[in-house]
Amino acid sequence: MQEKVWVVTHIQGSEVTDASVFDSKADAENYAEEMAAANIGTYNVVESVHNSRKAMEEDSIRWASLPELGAECIECLVEELAEETEEKFDEEACAKFFEEKKEELQKKADEMVHEYLRRELRDYINNERVILG
Repeated sequence: MQEKVWVVTHIQGSEVTDASVFDSKADAENYAEEMAAANIGTYNVVESVHNSRKAMEEDSIRWASLPELGAECIECLVEELAEETEEKFDEEACAKFFEEKKEELQKKADEMVHEYLRRELRDYINNERVILG
């Protein structure tokens, strides 16, 4: 989700005049040394991360999947539904319904979780964005 990068900043006086990003610490350090020897100012190497909204959304699918609807899961759902109702509850009919529709229910539940996580990640990223200027 977050790719590690190294940023070489060029500082002249009290201002950062430019920054270069590297995917290798050694490359960043070598670049900073070469530039410091040839130019005026200070070159610093700072470790950071590269964030990608698309990668975050794709990653969310892997770590947020629902368990498969198996016999134990269906039994728990039926028991929970039966406890919450005061009317006569046909547990066998409910279990049969879940068994017949389990693939459809699983797919819909997965879609709901993934959409929720995408929305939460998007909102989190948008709220964390800082505009400098």
